[in-house]
Amino acid sequence: MKKPIYLIGALIAIIITLFVAKTFVSNRISTSGVVLGDAQEQIADYKTQNAILRQKIYAQSSLTYISQKATKEGFIENSSTLAVSKGLPLARK
Repeated sequence: MKKPIYLIGALIAIIITLFVAKTFVSNRISTSGVVLGDAQEQIADYKTQNAILRQKIYAQSSLTYISQKATKEGFIENSSTLAVSKGLPLARK
């Protein structure tokens, strides 16, 4: 008769242990979700900042910007141009 009592007691102890473990794991997952959300927000902010900086780099490396900057600095435009009026054929028949 003592064996069923030990078996029931062991099952109750296992149930209580599993319940405590489930509570602990659920608590850890909920706090890591907050940290994960913060990390995702930071990643989104960095992606936005990278896009803005990329646009600034493109704008400042464009030829029109460089030309305007050179004009403000006092550089003059070279007006002599070279043009080839008649091109040579690439292949002979």
